Amino acid sequence: MSERPEDSQKTEEPTQRKLDEARRKGDVPVSREVSSMMLVLAGVILVGGLGSWMGGHLTDDLLPLVENPGDFPLQAPADAFRLLAWLAGEIGLVLLPAAAILLAAVLLAAVGQNGIVFTTERLKPKLERISPIAGLRRLVSLRTLVEFLKGLAKVAAVGAALLVVLEPELHRMEALALTDVAALPELLTSVLTRLLVATLIASIAIALLDLVWQQFSWRRQQRMTLQELKEEFRQAEGDPHVKARISQLRRERARQRMFSDIPRATVVITNPTHFAVALRYDLSEAPAPVCLAKGMDLVARRIREAAMGHKVPIVENPPLARALHKSVEIGEEVQPEHYMAVAEVISYVVGLQARSQGAAPTPPGQPGVPPAR
Repeated sequence: MSERPEDSQKTEEPTQRKLDEARRKGDVPVSREVSSMMLVLAGVILVGGLGSWMGGHLTDDLLPLVENPGDFPLQAPADAFRLLAWLAGEIGLVLLPAAAILLAAVLLAAVGQNGIVFTTERLKPKLERISPIAGLRRLVSLRTLVEFLKGLAKVAAVGAALLVVLEPELHRMEALALTDVAALPELLTSVLTRLLVATLIASIAIALLDLVWQQFSWRRQQRMTLQELKEEFRQAEGDPHVKARISQLRRERARQRMFSDIPRATVVITNPTHFAVALRYDLSEAPAPVCLAKGMDLVARRIREAAMGHKVPIVENPPLARALHKSVEIGEEVQPEHYMAVAEVISYVVGLQARSQGAAPTPPGQPGVPPAR
């Protein structure tokens, strides 16, 4: 299949900004099979719900013209004009609800897929639309092959559905010539309704598959090169909304990661119920204790439960827990003004661990003070 050279370089998923820009230009995924399915559904509603009324109304109006044409003399041009005006009014009365239902089906198919999209971009002339090279590339593209296979599948599915419905009705079709004209609308409505329902079932399956394909294909077309992605991020760096969103995403990732980090904590300092802060102190990693997790109320309880499950020491120190929760973020080092208080807690924990192991406690060093070189 033909592929443009630049397409092979588009390996990155599109950003929301890229997708919004495509929508602004009117470039949205549209499945024509959904529109076809909605038209068939409209046909089912028309024939099944209004078919008898429409057929009966037309029969009552047109049958006298066929059976008794002498009752409608056309002696002057004005007579013909009046007859045509009357016929147009009667037929229009029947076709008006049909047109309204079909129009509603088309609008629902369009709005249901992408909402209301208004743009003038599609009206602007583009050279690629009349370029022979671009046209040839489209002829040998993957999209063309998919459309061809989809057409074959649609013909096969609809044909099979119609065959299943029509085969039992063949004997009734042979008797149509002997059927009373007044009974024809009801008979034809019954057969046509079953035909449309069978077609609708096949159309729904085809439309669902095509909708998934169109969404996948469109998103694949919106992919970006690494350079495009870098350029977009560079342009968006000055946007305060983008900065706020990036900060929010970082905080969310940190919160998701913090519970898996609790087993590495040196100590969990609690309020004891409202606040919990998990700290890790390792001079080989950082000169000061680092906050691995923190939270209030329900999150604090989950931190305590995780700490107990992994046998991480828990120390109750309400003033320090509140101060740390307010001053330090996840992944950051403890502020210098809290070094002494945190050092006392860590020394206490190290002492407890040493005594439980029957060894003499070893001072861990003062947090925040790098070892001498």
